[in-house]
Amino acid sequence: MKLFSNYRLEKSDTGNTLLIYIDYSTEFAAEFMDNDGKQLSTSVLGRVNQFVIDYFPNIKINTVRFLVGTTLVLTLSLSPVLAAGSSYTVKSGDSLWVIANQNGISIQQLKEYNQLKSDTIYVGQVLSIPPKEESSGDTNIRVVVSGKEQSFEPSPILVDGTTYLPVRPLAESLGASVWYNSSSQTVGINKDNLQIAFIVGSTTARVNGIAMETLPSISANNATYVPVRFVSEALGMDVNWNGTDKTLFIAEPTDSEYTVVSGDSLWKIADRFNTTIPALMTANNLSTDLLFIGQKLTIPNNPSEPKQEEAVPTISYIEHVVKQGDIIWNLSIQYGIPMTELLSTNGLTTNSMLTVGQVLKIPVHNIPIKPVVSSNYGELLDWWTEAQYVLPIAKVAKVIDFQTGKEWYIKRTIGANHSDTEPLTAEDSAIIKEVWGGTYSWKSRPIIVEVDGRRLAASMASMPHDIQYITDNNFNGHFDLYFLNSTRHVDGKLDLTHQENVKIAAGVSGL
Repeated sequence: MKLFSNYRLEKSDTGNTLLIYIDYSTEFAAEFMDNDGKQLSTSVLGRVNQFVIDYFPNIKINTVRFLVGTTLVLTLSLSPVLAAGSSYTVKSGDSLWVIANQNGISIQQLKEYNQLKSDTIYVGQVLSIPPKEESSGDTNIRVVVSGKEQSFEPSPILVDGTTYLPVRPLAESLGASVWYNSSSQTVGINKDNLQIAFIVGSTTARVNGIAMETLPSISANNATYVPVRFVSEALGMDVNWNGTDKTLFIAEPTDSEYTVVSGDSLWKIADRFNTTIPALMTANNLSTDLLFIGQKLTIPNNPSEPKQEEAVPTISYIEHVVKQGDIIWNLSIQYGIPMTELLSTNGLTTNSMLTVGQVLKIPVHNIPIKPVVSSNYGELLDWWTEAQYVLPIAKVAKVIDFQTGKEWYIKRTIGANHSDTEPLTAEDSAIIKEVWGGTYSWKSRPIIVEVDGRRLAASMASMPHDIQYITDNNFNGHFDLYFLNSTRHVDGKLDLTHQENVKIAAGVSGL
């Protein structure tokens, strides 16, 4: 039978004491003590000696104390031959993860065993290494995924009432993939637009970039085990436990109820269940679009209005008859069309000369209004096919800072890959500087651009630079304004921070 339920090493300058916690029962008493019940039986003494030799070979232990709960049952003095447990001296480049991984234990075990309050360690520090926690698994636990019983190798285990499964088989059974970064010691689980990342042994995981508290993953049976409920629910699944027959049920949320997970929005949920935002808000008596993780939403079976197919941009054409003084650049500004598009539409180049009476074909881009998550957010318009025509060069618009609500006016003065933009007045420049904390900066912020009665999701950096057209606004240059899929002028690539800000302003961040 198993005699030791737990143990702890207490260190001192004069010697170390090993505390062994035992489970008391009639069977225990018969095996643990000798016939007169006054001292340790020979067989148990041998097992204690071997335990100390195996797990504490380099630490001197003077005393072993046996406890039932908090009650001291027996004190045993050990001879020097039982000097015990392994230790490790920290060297350059070490981390708790590296040391824990080398010894097949979790970071949490290592910290608790050494009574560490943080993850900071220093070169030369001596750490005591606890023994590995071996587990044969619990083959009596049944796991049913989407109505079908699954077998897992290695087997599930129960730790303090929580079911753990090996990470890769669990993720694959839920239709997810697993990745591992050895340099950062990070495990990741990806499914559709959901991403989970954690360091083995940590009590924090990131779900779509948001830090969340969780029970730590553990190392057992030569595998990394994760708490089933946390991982499953983070992937949008429902989890139910039947303690009577030790069965864990994991399934997609039913059409009638959905549990909000990190990264969700009303727009995303409505799209997933083929319904509408107003129908969702009505079914759940919502007065705002704010959601919280774990919130239960009723999914309407019969939406109050049909989901509309999103309209796409179209192009029509008008004609312009060239008159005296017309030049391509001015015409492109007049009609809100990029000069390069106007040239290519008419088979011209920058060296082409216009003649009076010449007929030019002018593209007219019809950009339909897109649905928004709520009135707090802006339309998510693609820069190349939509936004640059709603905010053409020379257009004046109002900007609203997404976080503070402060407003100022701007004018797009140039820009091809994104909008090169300037404050309209010195007062607008002062508001921009105030929003950015008193100094202009390359740090970008999510914003809403109001133009011709439309609200567009965008991102802005306030640093003045390069060409300037408005000379009386106390702003030496222009600033960058990005929309969905806008790119940098310098290399034609996406700026990921700007793109994330655009999605925040559209209410679809994390999708």
